[in-house]
Amino acid sequence: MSEKLRTDFGITLRAARERRGVSLRQISASTKISMAALEALERNDVLRLPGGIFTRAFVRAYALEVGLDPEQTVQDFLAHFPIEGVADGSPYANDSREHDQFQSQQRLATTVLRLLLVSVPLAGLLIFFGVRSDPNAPREDGSPDAESAPVVPPPVSPEPAEQTQPTAGPAPASSEEKTTLLIDIHPTGACWVSLILDGEQVLSRVMQAGERIIREARREIVLSIGDAGAFQFTLNQQPGRPLGASGEVVTARINQENYQTFLTP
Repeated sequence: MSEKLRTDFGITLRAARERRGVSLRQISASTKISMAALEALERNDVLRLPGGIFTRAFVRAYALEVGLDPEQTVQDFLAHFPIEGVADGSPYANDSREHDQFQSQQRLATTVLRLLLVSVPLAGLLIFFGVRSDPNAPREDGSPDAESAPVVPPPVSPEPAEQTQPTAGPAPASSEEKTTLLIDIHPTGACWVSLILDGEQVLSRVMQAGERIIREARREIVLSIGDAGAFQFTLNQQPGRPLGASGEVVTARINQENYQTFLTP
């Protein structure tokens, strides 16, 4: 693919916009796509776009505003830029995956350490009470009736079971708590939002201020936002942290291991 062909796509978009007599700011206001993303389209700087279906949505919206055939414009875009960066997604998604891996490793190390701290004292208790409850163990005074075990009260043996219950009890509750991820989206202004739950696209449009969407995922939530400054949400009924500045295009990948990093401290 020659450099001339790639340059022609951005020139075609800009020429259509100038014939229409509209500015990038007007297109940004009507489509809720950031100025940075629109400028990247006209410069053919596809690596600064979110990638995949999100970039194609930007191209389609731009074409509608300047009077071009949206489907043909998308096909021309894909023909001019058949590169992996357009299909794979933006650098934000890569950063999110690296952050998820770091958080997962950190949580694994913490879990192993906690298991060691709990299991070592527990093993000592089991050994101690096991020795005390052994009827064949010799008595310290060495008296002839050391073998007459009936004088030793047997109720000591259930004691380790009572002490092991508190450590094993919370495990089922934690697994139930991590069954689902509940997201509540309520932007403060007009904002383009794409929502993918467990690999299935459930939303891809501009949400207005006052709108509210509540959805539930079992494994993973992928968010792509056209204006991070106007985006607000909660996770499992806890306030989510800001995902970016006003006008910034952001992609975030949320799962069971990293969702707490997306909450307000």
